[in-house]
Amino acid sequence: MSITRSLVILCLLARGAAAEPPSNTKLVLIGVALAPADYLFGVALHEGSHALAAELVGGDVTEMHLFPPGTDPLVHKFRWGWTYAQGLRTKPQRILFYVAPKITDSLLLGGFTALVLSSAWPTNKYGELVLTVIGTGLWIDFAKDVVLFSPANDVVKVLRAWCMIGWKQLPARLLYAAVAAGFGYAVVRAYEKTFADPATSSTATPLVLPVVSSRF
Repeated sequence: MSITRSLVILCLLARGAAAEPPSNTKLVLIGVALAPADYLFGVALHEGSHALAAELVGGDVTEMHLFPPGTDPLVHKFRWGWTYAQGLRTKPQRILFYVAPKITDSLLLGGFTALVLSSAWPTNKYGELVLTVIGTGLWIDFAKDVVLFSPANDVVKVLRAWCMIGWKQLPARLLYAAVAAGFGYAVVRAYEKTFADPATSSTATPLVLPVVSSRF
């Protein structure tokens, strides 16, 4: 019975090893197809973070626009989405409202980084691809504010609330850029793992199954 069971396990392992992984071209095409859904998810997450923060500190959300992107009628600038709230009377309330999406991005990117740099990263290529697409969207939402200086930008509003204007923003922006670079490294490593050749990137220890065991 033990020999039969071992042979069945070996056959199943051989069948799984023979399955061809998807090509990189196929992964790229699927990733492109996933981009619109990831965009909608990212906008909803960003604006939803604003709305949740407003409600948590006692404010009232008066408008939340998720789709389609367009010109914000209040500031007359193009935006992917926007959220407005009233009742945010104190500076800490307003700062939390502005910075909420970055807190969400940081928490999710922290978990993403932990997955990428640990053995918990999935070995299934489609699972890797989905996580990589999501991580890319989160990183873009977080990192784009490093180079944005519009008065309507959330990070600019936070810095101004902390009396950081002009060159006084430089230390904070450098720190922000360093954090974005760290998360960017995790995204790069995710791409490397997702598009690596399984035959050359696998570090798993070969599995040896005894077919017959004897005691001397």
